[in-house]
Amino acid sequence: MDHLEPHLLAVRPPKGALRAFDRHVVSRQADLGYRPGRAFIEALHLLDPPPRDVSVRSGKVAGIGAKLVVPRDVDPAPRMVWIHGGAFCFNSPRAYSTFVAHLARAIGVSVLAVGYRLAPEHPYPAALEDVLAAWSAVSRGEGPLLLGGDSAGGGLALSAAIKLRDESERQSTGLFLMSPWVDLTGAGESMRTNAEKDALLRPRHLPPLARAYAGDLALDDPRISPLGASLGQLPPTLIQVGGDELFLSEGTELAGRLETAGTQTELQVFDGVWHDFQVHAGMLRESDEALERVAAWAKPLLEGGIAER
Repeated sequence: MDHLEPHLLAVRPPKGALRAFDRHVVSRQADLGYRPGRAFIEALHLLDPPPRDVSVRSGKVAGIGAKLVVPRDVDPAPRMVWIHGGAFCFNSPRAYSTFVAHLARAIGVSVLAVGYRLAPEHPYPAALEDVLAAWSAVSRGEGPLLLGGDSAGGGLALSAAIKLRDESERQSTGLFLMSPWVDLTGAGESMRTNAEKDALLRPRHLPPLARAYAGDLALDDPRISPLGASLGQLPPTLIQVGGDELFLSEGTELAGRLETAGTQTELQVFDGVWHDFQVHAGMLRESDEALERVAAWAKPLLEGGIAER
């Protein structure tokens, strides 16, 4: 990307340093407990502020906390709604503002990063209800509107798309799922084969977080694990996964099930990188390449949506 500015560090850190940082620092979040883990990630965010040519504005949508991320010289009307990850129990739009700024700048649109109530204090369906309420408020406007999310946020984005389809509500112009967590049973083969490769996720952390979100529902219930839901008549979908991540198998299986159901689907697998590697945009070459490929997928959908108005 030719528009990247220097990071706080004088040079881009080596890929191995970023892998080690995620493995030995960021992944500790789940060991700290819910409240300390949330505060820990908020503090880490201060080390990586958004690019100077992107503004981040705080506000609320349908009573839900949100960040409107607007690149310079771009219409502030959002063209994407972003749902953050964090295993349904951690993180916030604020913690994601730097990544979303890079995403917004790559596509050339404003992005609304929305929050949602977190488990275990608020198990299913609280998070999905908040996502749907925010989507309903934003989608009242005209023009194309993408929906995306990463990890647990990717699962929520997919669940929201399924709910919108079932209730005949306005669908997104396209669906971007980044390292989506869509099978909370942990049945995917890569949960074992990539157990030592994934720099960010640990298999032992996931079962209690999944149970915290699911509440009284079974983990294989399609409302909790949308991999098992009916996947037809959904928007064009882009899935990105890292070759070393725990969710590689379920991302790949999701792409196959979407295609079988007749949903236009593109799967992009990036070898040698881990879960949510894209959050290192501006520092990691593979992250920048991934966002360039998101932009290449998104721009025709957005331009087509405008042409159809």
